[in-house]
Amino acid sequence: MKIETAIKILNKEREFLGMGFLNLLFDIQKEQSTFPGMVYSPKVIEAYNRFMVDGQKMFEPVAEKQHSPISA
Repeated sequence: MKIETAIKILNKEREFLGMGFLNLLFDIQKEQSTFPGMVYSPKVIEAYNRFMVDGQKMFEPVAEKQHSPISA
């Protein structure tokens, strides 16, 4: 699954549940640790996993810039 597809799936789930994107991510994480496979569909879980892996890769360059010393 591509990251774009994962975001679309998660966004549809977010809209359906009436919650924010980060709230959805937190809820999926919480429910997976409490009731694995019972609350969210396998498709949503797959999208969540893809987003968590590829999303981290997308933001690594930003995090590296924030931690690098500022040169004058």
